[in-house]
Amino acid sequence: MITKRQKEVLDFVKIYSKEKGYAPSLEEIQRKFKLASVSTAHFHISKLRKAGYVEKSENKARAISISKKEPLVKIPLLGVIAAGQPIEAIENKESIVVPKSKLPRATEVYALRVRGDSMIDENINDGDTILIKRQNIAENGEKVVALINGNEATLKTFYKEKNQIRLQPANKNYQPIIVKRGQDFSLQGVLFDVIKTSETIQPLQTFVLPSKKDFQERGSARNYLNKVYNGDIMHVLKDLPDNSVDMIFGDPDYNVGIKYGSNNYTRNFEDYINWYIELTKESMRVLKTDGNLFMMNYPQQNAHLRVKYLDLQFPHINEYVWVYNTNVGHTPKRFTTAHRSILHVRKSDDNKFFKDEVALPYKNPTDRRIRQNLANGSKGRMPYSWFEFNLVK
Repeated sequence: MITKRQKEVLDFVKIYSKEKGYAPSLEEIQRKFKLASVSTAHFHISKLRKAGYVEKSENKARAISISKKEPLVKIPLLGVIAAGQPIEAIENKESIVVPKSKLPRATEVYALRVRGDSMIDENINDGDTILIKRQNIAENGEKVVALINGNEATLKTFYKEKNQIRLQPANKNYQPIIVKRGQDFSLQGVLFDVIKTSETIQPLQTFVLPSKKDFQERGSARNYLNKVYNGDIMHVLKDLPDNSVDMIFGDPDYNVGIKYGSNNYTRNFEDYINWYIELTKESMRVLKTDGNLFMMNYPQQNAHLRVKYLDLQFPHINEYVWVYNTNVGHTPKRFTTAHRSILHVRKSDDNKFFKDEVALPYKNPTDRRIRQNLANGSKGRMPYSWFEFNLVK
């Protein structure tokens, strides 16, 4: 199971190797796909190697090679399992063919077709095929095939608790199944792999962006207004055509270890800045000539973005400061950071900026010059380049 990006990397390795007689280096893969760092290229190659598509010798240059056709193994497809409510177990005399590398050693395995949606938050969807290692014990947190009351099979995450077993779905619309002590219950195996119904999967791509052709033919992005796209922002931006967006407000991950679900977003600072620059480059590419880009981050991160990229490319940059209250982050070594930097970047000096919509009342409306401005239709003064907006407690 590989992502769309990994499939693209694999295709590039195949074409490059065929044309030149040797494989591309990790640096060449990074440049080809404009990845944030060499480590990202290494990550994709590692995933391809684990999936059996490529081979790589460690600590050698150009040590990537396409795997030779590996042997395939037939395993029995025993039927359909519910990822929703339990259903009766079915056994069909069928089999499926999978790469031998997918299978654990010296273990009996079988396959089941998934029906239902109670495991969708684990990316196990209706129609997927799951590979099961047959065993009658499991660790907490493992996804298992369980048999309840002798004939009802279900796929859930296993948790052994005091005097009971909890079979937890991965969909908030379903309740966990509680198995009490003494109830007829057995484990039929532990899930070790998922074969998606589609050839490849792109994480978080739960939407379809308008194609560049649609933008060109329809001549307007209005058909796509007031919609929320849930996905990797780099994938989203790359699907948008040049000069198509009026305004972008970026509030990216700050690289300070904040957890989102099970992920902790912290990386090497240089890798983070390279990623941040690539994100800003894509944002500026899709921004219209008269558009406005706002990027909010910690002052240090935005300083690196300016010096290493923005100041070299775009002369029209202003910096604003958001000041807020905070009760965390105090240190005896320095003053506490209690503000964010917001960079306002424009491609030209002819950007659209609706002054009247953000104007504030004049502080001295009786001043002669202010009275003249009001007489000429002014709605008020522009906000200052800093503002205070306290965090909600």
